[in-house]
Amino acid sequence: MRLNLFLIVGLFALMIEVNAQKGHGGQFKIVFYNTENIFDTIDDPNTSDEDFLPDSRVPWTSERYNHKLSNIARVLIAIDSVNLPAIIGLAEVENIQVLNDLITRTNLQKGDYQALLEEGSDPRGIDVALIFRKNVMKYIDHRTFPSAHSFKTRSILYVRLADAQKDTFHIFVNHWKSRTGGAVETESKRIENAITLKHLTDSLLRQHPKANLVIMGDFNDEPDNKSLAEALGAQKPDKKFNHAGLYNLMYDRFQQGEGTLYYKDWDLFDQFIVSGTLLSKKRGKGTVILPPYAYIFKPEWLLYKNKTGEMVPNRTAGSREYFGGYSDHLPVYVVVKSQ
Repeated sequence: MRLNLFLIVGLFALMIEVNAQKGHGGQFKIVFYNTENIFDTIDDPNTSDEDFLPDSRVPWTSERYNHKLSNIARVLIAIDSVNLPAIIGLAEVENIQVLNDLITRTNLQKGDYQALLEEGSDPRGIDVALIFRKNVMKYIDHRTFPSAHSFKTRSILYVRLADAQKDTFHIFVNHWKSRTGGAVETESKRIENAITLKHLTDSLLRQHPKANLVIMGDFNDEPDNKSLAEALGAQKPDKKFNHAGLYNLMYDRFQQGEGTLYYKDWDLFDQFIVSGTLLSKKRGKGTVILPPYAYIFKPEWLLYKNKTGEMVPNRTAGSREYFGGYSDHLPVYVVVKSQ
């Protein structure tokens, strides 16, 4: 009996490993996660990375860097522990070497991911990035676009991938201007981010009205703020979908009071916005995002109890203290079914 039990356990572990390498049928997950500053420990003279060096006020050491990588990997694996997410968009990554460390020096290596990151003009040197499983998605191409022209900030990362059914995904990874300095005072910059993205999506949809657009990111605005609702034109999903329309999959969760980060109260800045083609109710053909469309990953181990008794994201560090947590944001994800 003991031998048989060991055999069963061994076979189960092998099945998990095979699934991690090959994916699972026609269903997979797409994730977005603001990782809260994945920096290496090396001084980059071209960026303001002085808060992430061994001699910083809150020392950023090799041990803490490796712990950060392991923590981020743990979160991403837990979102789909059997198959691993097929596509993962990330924010606040310092450079391509950090991204490669994440996918090769942690348990994410089981997913056989490829890393994409292009340096932007953000003064702090943080960029958006994307990793995808090479055995699940086929790489077509990628490039970056400035997300604003009047100020320096993160670029928009545009990636084209195809799934096993040869459906093409047009993915835009974003990290819009923060609210530092005040939400009202900085609103015009996020509206500029939105207008820039809108030009890109409109141009694409004019050429390919039924294109599968997946817009993800930390927008530093709520779904009903002017930048997203008006400038970008991201609507609340309804029963009828215009193929060339843009729909904010986080709208229902926002209206229910859910959030992805906590500052005095919950905010929902991390979102998925897709073209109507991906929300078609028809079954039997094509690729669809399954209802209820978008999820916030919020296990108890990602949280801690703050001074007011609220369970909030357990972050890595503050300006004066190291906590050793995960991120000040929670990840979001969607489930895609290829038919």
